[in-house]
Amino acid sequence: MKDYFGTTEPDAYITSEFAGATRSWRKNLNGNWAQDANGVMDLKGFYEGSLIFGNRFKNTSYEVLRQLDRIDGARLSVADDFIRNNLGGILHNNPEFYEKLLRVNSKEAGPDFTFRGEIFYYEKGGRRVSQFHMSTGENLLVSVLHSLHLRNMDRASLNKPCIMFLDEIELALHPSSLKRLVGFLKEMANEFNYAIYFSTHSIELIGSIQPQNIFFLERHSDGSLEVLNPCYPAYATRILYDHSGYDHVFLVEDDLAKEVINRLLRRHSLLSSKLVHILPCGGYTNVIELAREVVNSNLVGRIATVSVILDGDVQREAEAYMLKHSIKNNIPLSFLPIESLEKYLKAKLFDNVDHKLLRKLNDFLFHQVSLTELIETYRSSGGSAKDTGGKRLYKIIEEELQRRKKSRADLVEMIVDHLVEFEIEEMNRIAAYLKGRLS
Repeated sequence: MKDYFGTTEPDAYITSEFAGATRSWRKNLNGNWAQDANGVMDLKGFYEGSLIFGNRFKNTSYEVLRQLDRIDGARLSVADDFIRNNLGGILHNNPEFYEKLLRVNSKEAGPDFTFRGEIFYYEKGGRRVSQFHMSTGENLLVSVLHSLHLRNMDRASLNKPCIMFLDEIELALHPSSLKRLVGFLKEMANEFNYAIYFSTHSIELIGSIQPQNIFFLERHSDGSLEVLNPCYPAYATRILYDHSGYDHVFLVEDDLAKEVINRLLRRHSLLSSKLVHILPCGGYTNVIELAREVVNSNLVGRIATVSVILDGDVQREAEAYMLKHSIKNNIPLSFLPIESLEKYLKAKLFDNVDHKLLRKLNDFLFHQVSLTELIETYRSSGGSAKDTGGKRLYKIIEEELQRRKKSRADLVEMIVDHLVEFEIEEMNRIAAYLKGRLS
């Protein structure tokens, strides 16, 4: 515990809970960490640290490095193609980039060698390069792939969870390699039932993750910690200046609002000779706070105009929030005549059924288990009376989409098609506002 977390306060503790089992670590009267266990917690996984801890830094003494540089090639064996192919595929978009990948572990090397674990080498063009002479990205990734390969081989049952923590893995990877790594890990997560967590400050990494999978840790002035989930990349990174150079920036709540505005901009030819960017931020308070930061810090430059467009059901709350927090700025504020995606689905599919929308979604998205069956499951569960925000209904719908390899984006696209076709008057009102802002 001290190795990983450093010196801690006497009353510090860590408690985790999974499937009814708990594990707690607290300091005893002697100041030593002691574990208290209750129930069976059967978890497997690995941790890869950023600077000091983790597999790639456990053999970093100069004496060990000299030993490994002089090792006899006869002691090396061919590493698994899983590691070699994915190392080349992720870093160079070429699975055959590394001609040969070799490995040696401490038991095979013999008594004269004092390193721990597994060391890798690659051969290219007749030259052998040890793991410690590889680039930082190669060194990092070969360790991660090795740890992942061990877990893959050890997966006796895919029903048991396996958790991986990767700490700031982007520090040594090119953005293009990072995108390929994320795609690869998504495949591994789906195939082997992994839960993979990154800690990161990379906008490239966060930008490729769905908002429902982003957990933003925000520390407030009183020292308390809040976890925001789902969280949109724009709010998590606050790096709006990355979007400087745009003529117009619209801050909206979610992906539904973004798609509505995108569609209207294209439909009414409002994008000619203009660079327009739409940033979903997640929740009206996030949008308002981000807008305030834009004003205070000039995050998008002096050329860009900034507008805020919130969902129509939060107008009263948004105005009260701004009044309470004394938020006064000259950023134009408008409201969509639609609610959040979750509320919209509940209103149109359960409270007052829109048969045209129901048929459209059934025809294009719900081929095996119909939307009618899903809604009946929702009704019979008895939770609809308390589900004012529609989140319980949406969860049922989302789970079925995932089973059919569909996504929230597919659902949003269908809903916007319906809005543009059948709610013409309201869409025209939004279009008129956009024309006014972009003129």
